[in-house]
Amino acid sequence: MIGRSLLSLAAPLLVVFASASSIRAALEPDEVAIIAVRASRQSRELAEYYADARGIPKSQICLIECAPGEGLSRPLWETKVRPAIRRWLIEHQLEQKIRCLVTVWDVPLKIGLVDAAGPQVVALKEHLASQHAARRQSALRLAVDIDQVLPAGQPDERTPVKPDAPHKELVELLEGAVRSAQERIRGRAQASAAEAGRAAQELQRFYVRAGGLASALRFAQGQLEGKTDASPELLRAVELRRGELSGARAGLNALAALPESVARDQQFLGLLQQTDGLLGTLAWIEQQHDLWRKNETWSSFDNELALVLWPDYPLLRWQNSALHHSFDHLARESVPKTMIVARLEAPSFERARQLVDAAIAVEREGLSGKFYIDCRGLPAEKTPGSTGDYDQNLRDLAALVKEHTRVDVVVENTGNLFQPAECPDAALYCGWYSLANYVDAFTWKRGAVAYHIASSEADTLRKPASNVWCKKLLEHGVCGTLGPTFEPYLVAFPKPLEFFSLLLTGKLALAEVYAYTLPHTSWVMVLVGDPLYNPFKNSPQLDVHDLPQALRELVSGER
Repeated sequence: MIGRSLLSLAAPLLVVFASASSIRAALEPDEVAIIAVRASRQSRELAEYYADARGIPKSQICLIECAPGEGLSRPLWETKVRPAIRRWLIEHQLEQKIRCLVTVWDVPLKIGLVDAAGPQVVALKEHLASQHAARRQSALRLAVDIDQVLPAGQPDERTPVKPDAPHKELVELLEGAVRSAQERIRGRAQASAAEAGRAAQELQRFYVRAGGLASALRFAQGQLEGKTDASPELLRAVELRRGELSGARAGLNALAALPESVARDQQFLGLLQQTDGLLGTLAWIEQQHDLWRKNETWSSFDNELALVLWPDYPLLRWQNSALHHSFDHLARESVPKTMIVARLEAPSFERARQLVDAAIAVEREGLSGKFYIDCRGLPAEKTPGSTGDYDQNLRDLAALVKEHTRVDVVVENTGNLFQPAECPDAALYCGWYSLANYVDAFTWKRGAVAYHIASSEADTLRKPASNVWCKKLLEHGVCGTLGPTFEPYLVAFPKPLEFFSLLLTGKLALAEVYAYTLPHTSWVMVLVGDPLYNPFKNSPQLDVHDLPQALRELVSGER
């Protein structure tokens, strides 16, 4: 079974569930715990320094056993580090109290891949391959069965399907067979309506075998189209199909939340056969093959740490974050508790300490300066997570700040970047796209918050020769930033409009803003900065009522 096993824990298995109200409560110092490396003097020193600075009880410092450095293997995380942190929380009766975990100097930044050559992954791949072959043969036999519905004297000529034919070609094969059968049925209807009716019922059964309950529902709904006097029996049939499909989909969602294993996949495919038929199972198997080929099981330490109180879950790619503002507030009560996580680290130990000092000092008077927003001039797109979607989001952010605040906003809306020395008095920044190549365009105000949207910009925070944005932003004086430790996909980034508009209200600390706008956990993102830092706490720049509605509900609690 691939996943985070908790069976090795000496402490009782305990799943801590989230409170719906906790997402809106202001984060307090006694709700913060600090994760440090026992073998690192500087890690312990920074943990104590931060605890003293913010009034966090020293009893809420957890010392972990691992080698100092930026990388940690997946087996060590799963069998040693994660169980130890979970056990520490439970033994100290902190699992309910603590909402935020802070990793400090020398705590690993990244967690490595699952071993693709390991016996569990090999067994999974072999199972998927055998299932694909068997279901492909079933699809070919189904095409033959459809051809036998009122068979023509001369069979239809089709291009033979290749042995390794993908899902798309099998869809085309079956769709062609169905169209031919429908033509034969229509041709027979005038001569023998009864025979044509029986053939239509047989074809419908084959159609459902290919497409499952979803296809049956589409067929039933198609019979309702344009009818104002549909029979009660037909209406009941549609509702019955809809209910069956909804129940089966709920079962699929429950199975998808389990860690990857042959047993899980067997159950999943059996249920998927009911909902989406042979073609649905073939599409899913090919998707799983592609995911395991890429083996995107890497993560940041902090993003994995957010689920330290969860039982086992899948490792391929990400989990939707229960803390994200769009997560259903009722569903949040039924899932395990998700932790807010931030990191205190920088290119140098002294700079890491200064993150704390700057945050506390700037909070008193409030952050002031200019807001630089670097768009790319791309056409707006409605597809969530597209480049046009994010570029428009940056422009929407600029428009909101200009209209509803007194903050001086400077926008670059072409394919060019802000150039060296172009951006004095910089307090806030968001933009893109300069991959692993920081542009020294800014003179940063103390306490500045900034992030750059590009891949792997938090690949390292310490390597001297690296020019990734997170490292260089911290090196040049930024107090809070975020970025991915590996290739994240664009959808992994908080939407700039959401992140910065919440920050400007002064209602939430930095880590809360990040957690409530971060789409995923068990993925690659990391927030660097004092989690309690609230740069606009004493000088709010944006009224809550000027937030987008979903964020307004998050902050005010009004629905």
